[in-house]
Amino acid sequence: MNNVEEKLKELIIKKYGSLKFFSSVVGIKYTTLDSMLKKDIGKASVSNVIKICKELQIDIDALAEGRIEKKMKSAADISIAEDIFLQKYRALSAYDRDTLSYLSDRLLDKVYEIREEPVRYITKPAFWASPSAGTGNYLWDDIPMTEIQIPATKASESADFVLRVNGRSMEPKFNDGDVVLVKRADAVDPGKIGIFVVNGEAVIKECGDGILHSLNPDFNDIEIKYDDSVKCLGEVIGKLN
Repeated sequence: MNNVEEKLKELIIKKYGSLKFFSSVVGIKYTTLDSMLKKDIGKASVSNVIKICKELQIDIDALAEGRIEKKMKSAADISIAEDIFLQKYRALSAYDRDTLSYLSDRLLDKVYEIREEPVRYITKPAFWASPSAGTGNYLWDDIPMTEIQIPATKASESADFVLRVNGRSMEPKFNDGDVVLVKRADAVDPGKIGIFVVNGEAVIKECGDGILHSLNPDFNDIEIKYDDSVKCLGEVIGKLN
């Protein structure tokens, strides 16, 4: 990577956080932008170079000579509104100028907060049905599985699979039809919500002392008896909105 490409990359990451986000803002494919910054940007298409310089507000002539310099506006580039504002700014005291500069920085911070990175999706296994009741066993092959794309979040990245809630026993936290994120686990701590298979039937419940608790008071808890077959499949770590 040449020196100018390296500096350009550093400037982009400093202002926009990532090359991928900048590529979506400027309207250049990420792979194209990445290639431009790894090779000689002088050989890139003129239209793409103009897009980059315009967004970063850098001088295109200076970039062609291997320098990164802020584009200076000429008098012809300044609108009437900008000229009036500039006259007002020059009339302010040094203290008021500092105040205005502080306020403009705060406003720009809000602008960059709004510019969120495009949603990234990941693929996870999804199980849409419970195994047959009374089998006494739970095998992943017993139920249909597919793969779906879900938004990438800290919780979804940690999940091993997703499962659709069937019923109202865990309302109001989980409603009928909600898709929950599950991390595989042989057991969950008391008070945590997990996916359990009781005598062959998969349920979503809160782990209690000798019971599997329903959050909805209209539904009974499941009391675990000594001869029941109980298996924990994982802990529920979130749900898809």
